[in-house]
Amino acid sequence: MSNFTEAVAERAAVALEEAAAVLEHHHVRESGILPRPHRLSLTSVEFSGTKAGTVTGDFRFAWRLGDGLWCLAGDNLKGKSTVLEVVYWCLRGENSRLQDGVRRWISHVRLDGTIDGEPFSVEFRQSAGALTGRLETGTTTPHVDFTSHAEFESTMGEFMMNRLNLEILRGWRDDVKGEEDGKAGVTDWSLFSHALIARNRNAQVLLGETAQNGSVVSLLQMFIGLPWTSTRRDAETALKTVRQQLRGERRRATQDTQARADSLQELKDQLADAEAALADAEAAPSLEDQTTALEQAAARVASCAQDHASAVQAHTTAQIRYTEVHQALLDDQKQLRDLRENTAAKRYFGALNPTCCPRCTTPVADLAHAAHAGDHCSVCGTAAPKDAPEDPTAIEQLTESVNALRAADRQAQSAVHDAEAARLQAESELTAGRQALASAQSVLPDASLLRRQLELERLRGQLKERASTHARATAATEPDAEERILEAARKEADVRAQKAGKPIMDRVSAEIYTLAVRLGYNALQGVKLQSNGVMKLHKDDGPTYFMDVSDGEQLRLRMATLLALLRVGQKHGGRHPGLLLIDSAGAQEMIRTDLAETLEQLKAICAETEGLQIIAATANRDLARTVIPNDRARIAEEGAYMW
Repeated sequence: MSNFTEAVAERAAVALEEAAAVLEHHHVRESGILPRPHRLSLTSVEFSGTKAGTVTGDFRFAWRLGDGLWCLAGDNLKGKSTVLEVVYWCLRGENSRLQDGVRRWISHVRLDGTIDGEPFSVEFRQSAGALTGRLETGTTTPHVDFTSHAEFESTMGEFMMNRLNLEILRGWRDDVKGEEDGKAGVTDWSLFSHALIARNRNAQVLLGETAQNGSVVSLLQMFIGLPWTSTRRDAETALKTVRQQLRGERRRATQDTQARADSLQELKDQLADAEAALADAEAAPSLEDQTTALEQAAARVASCAQDHASAVQAHTTAQIRYTEVHQALLDDQKQLRDLRENTAAKRYFGALNPTCCPRCTTPVADLAHAAHAGDHCSVCGTAAPKDAPEDPTAIEQLTESVNALRAADRQAQSAVHDAEAARLQAESELTAGRQALASAQSVLPDASLLRRQLELERLRGQLKERASTHARATAATEPDAEERILEAARKEADVRAQKAGKPIMDRVSAEIYTLAVRLGYNALQGVKLQSNGVMKLHKDDGPTYFMDVSDGEQLRLRMATLLALLRVGQKHGGRHPGLLLIDSAGAQEMIRTDLAETLEQLKAICAETEGLQIIAATANRDLARTVIPNDRARIAEEGAYMW
């Protein structure tokens, strides 16, 4: 076991074997002796196509290169940056910074170079957005064809990571800024390639294209190879991954805890109901008394039902009797009325002697039978009926019958009322009896006393077990061994990284300060570049940071940082492959003397470092002619295009 693993085990208070197993499982690599850097050098670049738009026509650019400082000089917007971006496109397999219009113009590109002296070439053609090409490496390695932009990027990424022997750096990417959750990511060629180009138009980033997800730290690692940095990143990424998993488990545990709490309350309610039911059962009358009461209630219901049936029958009979008597009364009353009315009518109409016909109003004197009038009817001519004497006996008898029926009717009606009252009383008693029977049935126990006691004990045991589980789930938990080991590894690697990296970063900071002053940053009093990529500054007016100074000051600091990293990195195991593309070296507020100093420094670094190749682009062609030999410069005259 290494002393690093021993230190981690001691910090985490675990066995050495357990610490080693966790570190191996999470691929936490120990920083050893960094492999030597592999040199990347370009030998030629060529591209061609057809311009369209304001300027038209075919074009072709070809340039043979070698080690040392090379320069592109010409007016702005005349193609200097395009040369660098095409080179970067070939090396990276993708370049979103290349203008879309220029990209469409280019139909053929070829880049030749070497890695540690072994040649390679990248060549591709594109038409109507479709891209096909080939990567060739040496004479013994099979070539690799690619037929799309995605395959091109993948091919170059795999090739460069392998041939430059670059180790993938792990890191953590937050899902949302300020939130703990995220996902583990890796630093591959898509980010490492940013160390090959410096676009000084970007005034917000010290190194590379972005400051997110630890990209500046990754580029510092590539330039100067800080010891233990990769170990710290491995441990930190693994630790955040484990903690995120634990947070997920704890969130789920919290939901489970709430569910258990609801279930616990439900059990408590069931237990209270069971205890109340048992208490009621123990206080209730005996089963024999309840059975006797039930039998009595049932007997009462049966008796009331019989009485009710008799009352209903009696009421029906009385109703029928009343109906018969009442109908007979009505019939006799009608007969008596008719008899009296007939007698009265005969008397009245027989005494009449009409003088005209009641139908046609013809005078009786004009009728044919008028001459025979006398004892005959003056209207119809029939003989008048003889007066029949009244029969008072029939009327009297009928009157007596009516009076008798009236008395019988009253008695029958009274009998109906009495029978209905008896029926209603019997019905009320039957309803009360049924209610008493239902009440007697309801108080009967639905389970035996022993069964209730068993159910109560079961609920008590279940409640105790669930309460114990809930208490364990809500108790504060200590970090487990895995989390402690990874935290210990991160801390131990951080201590070692700071201890080993401090003298290197101090030398880098001192070199940045010296170079920045030489590049015209006269207000600068001190520089402190930290291993996390943060640059602290001390100016005449007090302390500040890289992000808070002007664009011109940032440019000088960025150039000074690149130069310092190249200088220090060559002496302390830097992994930079030795190719650097610098665009717009004199941009923004950098004056002629500052630019001249920059080019002189680049020239000196190239002379001091074997295999170093720098291609710079500037708009100051006169200065380029002064500093850069003619055979190392491509200079476009005023108003002319670079290609």
